[in-house]
Amino acid sequence: MNSANLKSSRLTREMSSSNSEDRPIYDPLKLYGQNSEERKNERIQPLELDRTEINKPVLDPLNLYQDKSQVTLNADMSASLPFLPRPAMLTGELAGDLGFDPLGFASTPESLDFQRRAELKHARLAMLAAVGWPLSELVQKAWSAVPDASEHVEQSLLNVGDRVPSVLNGGLDKVSPLFWVSALALAGIIEAFASYYRQQGEELVFDPLGLYPRDNEKMKKFVETAETFNGRLAMLAIVGFAFQEFVTQMGVVNETPFFFHSALW
Repeated sequence: MNSANLKSSRLTREMSSSNSEDRPIYDPLKLYGQNSEERKNERIQPLELDRTEINKPVLDPLNLYQDKSQVTLNADMSASLPFLPRPAMLTGELAGDLGFDPLGFASTPESLDFQRRAELKHARLAMLAAVGWPLSELVQKAWSAVPDASEHVEQSLLNVGDRVPSVLNGGLDKVSPLFWVSALALAGIIEAFASYYRQQGEELVFDPLGLYPRDNEKMKKFVETAETFNGRLAMLAIVGFAFQEFVTQMGVVNETPFFFHSALW
């Protein structure tokens, strides 16, 4: 029993000794001399990585570096954030690519593809919502004002100030559950078809009017860029609608009548 313990202890010491010999040593206080065995064996490692080994541009907009050899002078800068370098994955090939990714969400080809699809889906949904939001306020208000339609007034979905139901405005409980079920079912069907086409190496394109130029690469890029820019603007508009009505307690069509009211409403 004692011999077994001695063998185990000896083996443990040998393993510990071999691991300690391979382990790097950090010496920020310069305690190891220049002729020490550790320095001769190059076991002393710096705490910070050598900047030349990092494959990232070094920028100096405030002119803080005295040694300009460490600064990247001809870095490819982002078009949307000119004080930052263009992200490596955003090469300008995609429509609407202005090099905007300050948080590094698209750091790999897979994440770039995922983020791009997510942006397009949200952009298209936001464009529909940017039209539907004020239109619903106009239609609901006009519908409630129809003579001898008191039963419709009770069914109006608008909140106080002619505001549509939303997370900030409240009133989502007034919406019929059939609407939510139908919306989720339709979204699921579209996503299933899109997934099927991707597996076949194709893309699901909704173009009933034939406006998408499939054979003209220049016009195709133009249409895709226009869709991307308008979608991004619509996403900002929807956020603006929601906060505007929450703060002012008034519908957007009533607060900006010169945009939405006419002889028809």
